[in-house]
Amino acid sequence: MISLNTVRIDPVAEEGREIFDVTSGEAGGRLMVTRGTGRRVREALGEVLERLPSGGVLYVDTRRVELMDYSFADEALGILASRVAGGEYGERRVVLVEEDRELLENVEASLRQRGLAMIRVDEPGAAPEIVGEVPEHLVETLRTIYDAGSITNADLAAKLGLNHTAMNNRATRLVKLGLIHRHKNTAAPGGRQYSYEGIA
Repeated sequence: MISLNTVRIDPVAEEGREIFDVTSGEAGGRLMVTRGTGRRVREALGEVLERLPSGGVLYVDTRRVELMDYSFADEALGILASRVAGGEYGERRVVLVEEDRELLENVEASLRQRGLAMIRVDEPGAAPEIVGEVPEHLVETLRTIYDAGSITNADLAAKLGLNHTAMNNRATRLVKLGLIHRHKNTAAPGGRQYSYEGIA
């Protein structure tokens, strides 16, 4: 896992942010095993995501889970991350809440196999890390965005010594992975200006 420095941590209690404890409800339990269980949890997570406003963040809390096998991790979280990256949930994002490194091994394996990643925190409001697969040049960009709290494409390009096109390509990839938010700003005539911020 890769740590992300952050100087700004948003409280989870804001509107558009919800915590889902996977051990509660009909699909829940402390033993998260099998694809069938993973599918039920993923469907429940999908329903919550769809209810969130655009730009909303769903915190998936697995801290009370005692055992999670690869089948569950891939079906529930790997496929969910894939659908977020595919744009199925629009601008809504997912953050994993987990502190047990052993429990994260199967999540990490699933995300890496799919070429995906998620933001992970020990608890809502804690410093974010990356779990999964992110190329090193994108990690540098992601760290800079989380460090800044909110930053324009132009300022990001200047900080990283890149041209605007290269910077936009990097940021677009991070947006598609569901690791950051992108906002369209008013710009000079004939131009677009985006700003970026972390999701956790």
